[in-house]
Amino acid sequence: MRRVPTVLFAGAAALLLLASSGPAALAATPSPGASPGASPAASSSGPSLPNIQLPTLDPQKVVYQAIAGILYTFDATLTAEMEKLWNPMIAGGDDLTGKENFGPGLVVDNSKLRQMWGLSFGIATGSLLVLIFAVMILLWMLGEAVGSRHDVGRTLVYFLFTVILMGASLFLVQQVLTVDNVLVGAVNGQVSIELRSLPAFQGLGLKDPSAIQDVHDLLNAIVLFLVIVFVALELLVLFVIYFVRLILLWVLVVVAPFAFAFSVIPAGRGLVVYWTRLLLATVAIKFVNVLVFTTFVFMGASSDVALLNVLLVGTMLIFMIMVPATLMRALGEPGAAILAVQQTWRGMTHHQPLRQATSGAWRRLRGG
Repeated sequence: MRRVPTVLFAGAAALLLLASSGPAALAATPSPGASPGASPAASSSGPSLPNIQLPTLDPQKVVYQAIAGILYTFDATLTAEMEKLWNPMIAGGDDLTGKENFGPGLVVDNSKLRQMWGLSFGIATGSLLVLIFAVMILLWMLGEAVGSRHDVGRTLVYFLFTVILMGASLFLVQQVLTVDNVLVGAVNGQVSIELRSLPAFQGLGLKDPSAIQDVHDLLNAIVLFLVIVFVALELLVLFVIYFVRLILLWVLVVVAPFAFAFSVIPAGRGLVVYWTRLLLATVAIKFVNVLVFTTFVFMGASSDVALLNVLLVGTMLIFMIMVPATLMRALGEPGAAILAVQQTWRGMTHHQPLRQATSGAWRRLRGG
């Protein structure tokens, strides 16, 4: 009988212990989805993997930027070549006795010009001038034969003066070029004759090719590049004009003795006038173009739009290309030389002493 209460007491005590330890045991029991030995607090505070998003590759955008990069490279090359060519061509001095730098990689040797002028002077004084002098003597003799008076003294004085001018023609051309160099140097001392001095040129060119995003941006870049190519072609035309100017200076120096030799004949003095006008127009091209450039620099015209800057530079180059034609028309057209030759021939054939001498000689021959 004693064992029964003892067993009952032990069972009741076990039930009480189980009831008190039940909630703690349930809380410590891990869930089936969790890793053994890891608590929720520990899993929430641990390091986590970063959320990486790979960039998407747009093939069209890559092609657009590649084309824009090629255009940008060509544009930078054209702009750099324009800067290298500009100052030696526009502001460079003219030297007819030495070498002249005519842009990058082009040097003109003018030292042989004096030799060519000496050859021309020798021919003009050794043959042409003697022939003209003989014709004048013949006219004087024929005029004396028929009783026509002719001022021999004044003709001889003018003849000697013409010979002096023929010998000094190269020196005179050099002095005119010296005056032009001084004027250009004076302007260059006040305003640097560099394309960087032009406000519009500073905003010239294509922008960063990475900014090209779609076909519209690419078309704008292509249009701007084509306009820049047109401006580069204008600069090439201006380069050709300046090179022709140098060749024309050589021609004018070489033919100077012949032009002065024909001036001995009164009817041939129009050739000297035409030669002088053509020389002044050829030399003044550089100084007038420097003034045009300086005008655009002082105007300070520029724009935030690259295309407008290109148009401003192109407008300036058009003005500078028009200057030679304007000066040639103002001071001496090519047709004026032909007209002067015609007037010389007409004046010689209708020269009054010559007509009187030939008519008198013809009458005497018929009478005899």
